[in-house]
Amino acid sequence: MVKRLMLLLFFLFFTAASIFCQDYSFTVDKNYSALYINSDGTCTISYEIQFTCDEYAHSIDTVDIGMPNEWYDLKSAFAEIDGIKLNKIQPSKYVHPGVEVHLGTHEISPGETGTLLFSINTKYMIFPDTEDETYASVVFSPTWFGSQFTHGTTDLVCYFIFPPGVKPEEQKYHAVKFTEAAVDSSGRVWYKFSILYASPSEQYIFGASFPKQYIPDEAIVTKPPRKFSLGKVIGSFFSAIFGLIGSSCPCIIIGFFIFIAVIGAINSSKRKMGYLPPTLSIEGVGIKRGLTAVESATLLELPLNKVATLILFGLIKKRVIKVKTKEPLLLEIVEEKEKKQKLHDYEKDFLKTIGKDGIIKQRILRTTFINLIKSVNKKTKGFSRKKTREYYRGILNRAWTEMKEANTPELLSKAFDKNLEWLLMDKDYEEKMNTSFRDTTIIAPLWWGYYHPGFARPTAAISPTPGIKVPGLSMPQLPGSHFANSIVTGIESFSNRIVSNITGFQSAVTKVTNPVPVSSRSGGWSSSGGGCACACACAGCACACAGGGR
Repeated sequence: MVKRLMLLLFFLFFTAASIFCQDYSFTVDKNYSALYINSDGTCTISYEIQFTCDEYAHSIDTVDIGMPNEWYDLKSAFAEIDGIKLNKIQPSKYVHPGVEVHLGTHEISPGETGTLLFSINTKYMIFPDTEDETYASVVFSPTWFGSQFTHGTTDLVCYFIFPPGVKPEEQKYHAVKFTEAAVDSSGRVWYKFSILYASPSEQYIFGASFPKQYIPDEAIVTKPPRKFSLGKVIGSFFSAIFGLIGSSCPCIIIGFFIFIAVIGAINSSKRKMGYLPPTLSIEGVGIKRGLTAVESATLLELPLNKVATLILFGLIKKRVIKVKTKEPLLLEIVEEKEKKQKLHDYEKDFLKTIGKDGIIKQRILRTTFINLIKSVNKKTKGFSRKKTREYYRGILNRAWTEMKEANTPELLSKAFDKNLEWLLMDKDYEEKMNTSFRDTTIIAPLWWGYYHPGFARPTAAISPTPGIKVPGLSMPQLPGSHFANSIVTGIESFSNRIVSNITGFQSAVTKVTNPVPVSSRSGGWSSSGGGCACACACAGCACACAGGGR
């Protein structure tokens, strides 16, 4: 019995871990850093880091940046992603010492590239030079990233900008020689350390010394400062308590934390799927009618990749979008059709997501869904969501009834074309589609060539003259089973290709449309690399380094 319990607990533990760890995988195309040594003895650290998130990997939603020590000034921190300022910067829960920069709705989606700019002020980075008492020493290691999350090589560049007044012949490097040295327009001397094909998960240490006369004596660290941390005191207290308990019954401790992890993972997963904010409804107000299938799917909170597929099929039906290839999914906007069609706002927004290369841009797609969800929330405000959802589920069921009652290929084709988006909302659409079209034929809809690359219709059959029959020509027909299979596989393919990582994508949307209530703590999974642990073989007596990254 005990063995079975332990096996169950370990199973739950690894299940929870797999939920938290969503397979971060990315390259660090460049990692440029600059260490400004200020005249008051403080330092300013700046980064320009370019990431490319792998296809089908977890979106890069938070970046951990290691700090040289605990004496950084969080209020001075600044960050932006691709020119957009980021406001949530806080101490990292996974890299110590370090900070975490939350990208929010501007996270780097699978297949996309983003450049993060970051800067922060810190102190106690300058030490006496152990080889020359008239000099001060600085050693710095740019932040790095976990080898289990990143791959490839990075263009690594690190600048040391010396205090004002230092002359070009006065400064000196440590173990690693600079690749370039010069004086900037303000007269400050700088070193440039450069490694073209560096490993993004390896620590590189650079150091330099300069005459200490250019900074205040009190800025040079002769005795490592201590920083009181209430968190550490509390942590030590609970560690001691749990240590006593754990020595008598470790299973209780393991079981407790596994239980908390599993419950947290389940609640987190549920919350990510609930992208509509909660609302108070008055049951007597009744039903909000007039929503489209896409808006109804949003109200029912179907997965956003499914909603995106409904939008895409709707635009294909209107012959505004043409599928160039399904593998990979490449789309083409038919401009002359776009001008003639009356489109919904979410359809107009969706068209903006399609790049010139035919690929859907994830970041713009997030904005499309944020606008759609806010619109649906506004339209249903004051109505009973429960009754409204039941009403639209009824429309979905009636659509399948109409399909069942169609007893000719013409009626079946008409019913399908009319109710397409509603039918695709059903979670059992695959089984029902195959049942509905088994042992029958279907007349190819006018939009079939826009959905199925390579399909061509007879010219006369596209728009025959009303009331006139053309001898020898008939509307093209398809085997029902082939037609059903094409739709089913297309839905699955579109859903996976439009949104390659539904958990990360939907989570990013939910953060805006249904944010977690403000709390002093937030959860997540770190893809951090390592802490600040350097071994210095240089003229300085201590090392100022940084590690980590998500």
